[in-house]
Amino acid sequence: MDLRNRCAIVTGAGHGIGRALAERLAVEGAKVVVADVHEARAEKIADRIGGTAFVGDVSDPDTVRAMVQAAVDAYGPVHVCCSNAGIGDVGPDLASTPEQVERIVGVNLLAHVWAAQEVVPAMLEAGEGYLVQTISSAALITGPSGMGYTLTKHGALGFAEWLALTYAHRGLSVTCLCPNAVYTGMLGRDEDAEDTSAGPDDEFLARIGDVVEPELVADMALDAMAERRFLVLPHPRVGESFQRKAGDYDRWLDGTNRRLRRMRGEDV
Repeated sequence: MDLRNRCAIVTGAGHGIGRALAERLAVEGAKVVVADVHEARAEKIADRIGGTAFVGDVSDPDTVRAMVQAAVDAYGPVHVCCSNAGIGDVGPDLASTPEQVERIVGVNLLAHVWAAQEVVPAMLEAGEGYLVQTISSAALITGPSGMGYTLTKHGALGFAEWLALTYAHRGLSVTCLCPNAVYTGMLGRDEDAEDTSAGPDDEFLARIGDVVEPELVADMALDAMAERRFLVLPHPRVGESFQRKAGDYDRWLDGTNRRLRRMRGEDV
């Protein structure tokens, strides 16, 4: 896998896993478009790695089309597209408004579709291309996440599987990142603090347990791309739970229900 001078796009690249992916791709020699809704963060990371910043909301297909065109204009055909942008729940589960559901579906699910529509045809024509989809362990083992986050992550994994099943024989490689807890802004990290990292003295992170850094996820993603592996599990226990789920779905549902109720402080 030679990424030198190849064009790569990373969405949500101003912070977290996206930042780490953009930095790692640049180390490998790729020319990276750093896409984010936060202009200052996008420009900071682009300046750091010698890339190009693009500011926009990837839930909008016209914005995604403009992003891909900007990448092609700057660096040539897109060789790697990391569809990484994501948000947490914006509505109170079943009481969510249509607007709240549409928002999280747009960012966490449909953005993957809009990106694939724009980059996959040229990848198929070239006979090679990489899609890296940042999803979540919630796509494999539904846990304490909210309704909107859960349904979009399940949908995103299904779409990624469809892409792999449909186009693998034509040179398209799909890699899905399904981590559990990663120390990003979703876990309270100050994404603008350069020297911030997860520490053992942080009581909140200690309660969560097994929190990994974005750099580990990015390293594992690049390893999987080189090997053309579909699934990346930075937390081995996610794979173990997924196997238990497949082995006895009803038992898994019952056990997870009890665990979630204990987490909420309910009597079990």
